[in-house]
Amino acid sequence: MRFIKTKEKGLSENYLELHYDKLDDETKEYISRLDNTLSNIEGTLDDRRISLSVTDVMYFESVDRKTFAYTEKVCVEMRDTLKNLLDNYSEMGFIRISKSSIVNVYKIDHLQGDLNMRVIIFLKNGEKLIMNRGYKKDFFAELEKIRGKNKK
Repeated sequence: MRFIKTKEKGLSENYLELHYDKLDDETKEYISRLDNTLSNIEGTLDDRRISLSVTDVMYFESVDRKTFAYTEKVCVEMRDTLKNLLDNYSEMGFIRISKSSIVNVYKIDHLQGDLNMRVIIFLKNGEKLIMNRGYKKDFFAELEKIRGKNKK
């Protein structure tokens, strides 16, 4: 499969087109990944319902039995549990890092070891999250799986 990128000035919105003769397994996989990536989630911000692109979410966090989605600019209260969010979006790079947090690996800038065998996660927006050591093994295993998919 070929991937062609073309810059067009003056577009009001970016778009993707997929041209195919037969819908083979490889093409179906790409379509499936794109469908997931372009999905939205709904939450509440200042008593208003808003929709966010899942790819804009930097991390999810649960505090006092409430779940929040954090983007670079807003914090939105979700009606979903962390477990459901992880079940629905793990294929998009969301990995649990503690009992109360799930991070989007594509929003990580770098990782740093901590004295207590924990890992400090630095996000691209400058925020820091702490990965509890009990989640380290699974985190790095999931990260390797994602790296393997991206090499294809």
